[in-house]
Amino acid sequence: MTAEGALELPSLRVRVDAARAAEFARETGFEAGFDGAPSCYPAVWLTTPAIHGAIARICAQADSVPVHESQHFAYETPLRVGEDYDLSVSMRREEKPPRLVVEALLATLKGAPVGRFETLLRLVPRAALRRDAVA
Repeated sequence: MTAEGALELPSLRVRVDAARAAEFARETGFEAGFDGAPSCYPAVWLTTPAIHGAIARICAQADSVPVHESQHFAYETPLRVGEDYDLSVSMRREEKPPRLVVEALLATLKGAPVGRFETLLRLVPRAALRRDAVA
């Protein structure tokens, strides 16, 4: 984390993979034959090693478990299946309530903006989980 409390990850090259987009569409309730990428598709990129690893390290430092609170996706242009993009991700902690804010900007390879995304992860202290499990 920087002095301001934000962690900037190096830009990532991501792709809207046709097979993964179809699988994700089925998993999220789209009708059979949906031919595109759901607007929430960028959520799959949270599982890339760089992003997932950063989230895991922040949670370990906070001795907390991340619990999905919310997501927001806003687009200037639609996602295109088979297209490569540049993804810029920053993360910052908030104390009240304790959570991790993951913000991302998606751009074409020529730098044109495509969309902005935000994921809020509530940081639940492990001690609270242990205490609740015993109660």
